[in-house]
Amino acid sequence: MERTSAYFDLIISVRAAKFESIQLTSKKTAFLDTLLSMMHEEQLTMDDIQEEVDTFMFEGHDTTTGGLKFAMFLIALHPNVQQKLHDEMDTIFRK
Repeated sequence: MERTSAYFDLIISVRAAKFESIQLTSKKTAFLDTLLSMMHEEQLTMDDIQEEVDTFMFEGHDTTTGGLKFAMFLIALHPNVQQKLHDEMDTIFRK
């Protein structure tokens, strides 16, 4: 977790350093840019931003993992689906 957090710190720091020169004119703004904008309006601190980024990165990972585990569980319950998946992979990878 320390290495990951340090990596996120680096990304945030680099983006924050460039933030002043970025024109936020698009209707669609990156999540980090929105957080940095709030920091410049003194609504968030750098620690707040780090916490938000950590939450989104790790929770997204947990959600994906949970979805994959549930899909594997359902596939395991249905041998006919397993066979169809196996046949499809055979046709793809044996070309």
